[in-house]
Amino acid sequence: MNRIRKRLTYANVMSTVAVFFAIGGATALAATQLSANSVGTAQLQKNSVATGKIAAEAVKAGKLAQNSVTSNRIRNGSVSAEKIVPEAVGPTQLAKNGVTATDIANNAVTTPKINKAAVTAEKLAANAVSGEKIANEAVSNGKIGNAAVTANKLAAGAAGANLAVTVRPTDNTIPNGGGLASSNCASGEKLIGIGTAWATPSAENSIEAQFYFGTTAVVRANNATGAPETLTVQAVCVN
Repeated sequence: MNRIRKRLTYANVMSTVAVFFAIGGATALAATQLSANSVGTAQLQKNSVATGKIAAEAVKAGKLAQNSVTSNRIRNGSVSAEKIVPEAVGPTQLAKNGVTATDIANNAVTTPKINKAAVTAEKLAANAVSGEKIANEAVSNGKIGNAAVTANKLAAGAAGANLAVTVRPTDNTIPNGGGLASSNCASGEKLIGIGTAWATPSAENSIEAQFYFGTTAVVRANNATGAPETLTVQAVCVN
């Protein structure tokens, strides 16, 4: 310690302090007077640029790596309609049953968007199919229920123009005391009426009753002449 004290003169202490301030001053000068673009990636430590050191709106699209923005980096409700590219949302992006009636614009579902046979009977409202929705000649015979077309549904003169009426007579021998007589329509015809005519009209002959059995016309006749009589039964048929 004595040897050190002998060497601590005013001159060498002041020179040491001068060197210290010279070095510190040079360092401060270098930090404030760096030339433009002189600090590169090599001068930055890893993870040294904190959030507070980045200017607002300084990070642009070109500074983001491909696929670097993941779903957990997007704030809930932040992706609005104008941020979605047209036709970007396909069927695979929609949740099952995700599109409800309130999400479909009025008149938005056009004919090409409906599958063939997709609209079933239970999807039609009562009385939804009106006359103008049925194509001409679209209703065939198989689509009309039995006895569905009543007289008030036929236009005046409409039935007569399309129905072929045929009278099919059959002669029957009625024994004394009376009996049954009949006549038949042809296959495919319908019986719509019955007529009768005696070969020899007489007050002793009469018609008691008439019956319809499918396409067969049946008559119960009385004969009190004392001899067999000929009765013609006429089946009135249409097809």
